[in-house]
Order: sequence, then structure tokens, then C-alpha cells
Amino acid sequence: MFIDLLTERYPGMRFWLMQRFTALFMAIYIPLFIIYFLIIKPVGYEGWVAFNSPWWWRVLSWLFFFSLCLHAWVGVKDVLRDYVFNQKLRGYLQVLVDLMLLACLGWSIFIIWRL
Repeated sequence: MFIDLLTERYPGMRFWLMQRFTALFMAIYIPLFIIYFLIIKPVGYEGWVAFNSPWWWRVLSWLFFFSLCLHAWVGVKDVLRDYVFNQKLRGYLQVLVDLMLLACLGWSIFIIWRL
């Protein structure tokens, strides 16, 4: 019944829920980041390496950036659907945004796991 509700009766509900869950995760992560930052107090490159050294923090940080990109993707998709009426232009803009978000996600992975 729940799957039917998300797919057939209300097709936009899946994206709405996705955006709410990503917002919830980011709202939980940001205070944790601030607390962790105030405890560790990274200064310089060595400090940031120590800040990002625990594997669980790297996973949480990567999930944050993944949630941020997913949240932005849903939001931009809705804005483009509402305000860009030319379908060809909308498609090009959506592909451009998708590539940019994938590049940012890849860059965040590189930064987090290379520190």
C-alpha cells in the first residue's frame, strides 16, 4: 500500500519525501559538525587531517554531501519544471545541473578521503 501511494497515486510524493529526509539528515549533521569542530579545533593541514581521520566521520561527511546534492537536485528539478517552459532548454539545464552536482560530489569524495 505504501509503495502504491508513492508511485501511482502521488508520483511527486517520493521526491517530496526524499527532500525532507535529506533535509533532516543535514539538520542533524550540522550541529554535530559544530560540536565536533569545537572539540577538535583543527588548525592547519595536520589539524584538518586529525579532524577527518575517523572513518565514521568521513562516512557521515560523505553522506552529508550526498544528501546536499540530492536535496539540491530535487529542488532545482522542481524549479526548472515550474519556471522553464521550453522543454529542450529545461533538459539542457537539467543535464548541466546534474553534471555539476556529480562533479561536486566527486570533488567532495576526493577531498574527504584524501585528507
